[in-house]
Amino acid sequence: MDNTKNVVGLIFFIIILLLFIVGGYFAMDYMLNKPKDDNGNNGITEIKEIRIDDTKEYVYFENTEDILHEEHIVKEDVVINIKGFESINEELHNELEAFDSHYISLDNATLNEGETCTNESNLYSFPYREYTYNVFGNYISLVINDFTYNCINGSEIENIKGYIINKENGNVYTNEELLTIFEVTDEEIRTLVEERLHDTQVLDGDTEVIDVDGTINNVVNGEYGVTKTLSISKTGELELNFIVISNRINYNDTITIS
Repeated sequence: MDNTKNVVGLIFFIIILLLFIVGGYFAMDYMLNKPKDDNGNNGITEIKEIRIDDTKEYVYFENTEDILHEEHIVKEDVVINIKGFESINEELHNELEAFDSHYISLDNATLNEGETCTNESNLYSFPYREYTYNVFGNYISLVINDFTYNCINGSEIENIKGYIINKENGNVYTNEELLTIFEVTDEEIRTLVEERLHDTQVLDGDTEVIDVDGTINNVVNGEYGVTKTLSISKTGELELNFIVISNRINYNDTITIS
């Protein structure tokens, strides 16, 4: 009887041992021949390089030259160093080059009686462009402001446009996407702009300088990329850049809306 029990126990032991051996074999085979994921990286997430030149920033500037040194106004090309933006870079360059044909020298300007104007560049008026560039998290933000400078009145904003780009894939966020992500409504934007205008309102005698109604109408009904644009701040907040209409010269302002 004892011999029978010993035999049965030995058989069970052998069966269990065989299960361990076979199971271990298949486990090792799976680990050594584990199928790769779709991107061929064995499950390792690959960071996609979206830059055209990975030795440079996502946005950089080149061909910088002084236009009016005393006013710190320069001419420079912006390069959006992201794959797929080659045609946009060319368009921005061509726009900048077209500004040259609108330069008016002091020699060709007609000044009103009593007006005087002198500067090192001998320029009476000209268009120029300024940029604001920020990177926060997965957001690449670029704002482009176009101005006209007049040596009597100074700089006046003409146009505002911009791009907010996803740093992971190089896609441009739409305005609708950004407002949804940051949970901002058009009515909230209108209220914030109105508050800003009243807070910054100044008087010229008894006359208000800022055209509050005209500016709000521009913000509400104006076109993105012309009178307004969205941007991301250095601290990751959603901002609205817009043109303020006044009875002197129009200027640009920026408020946080998220």
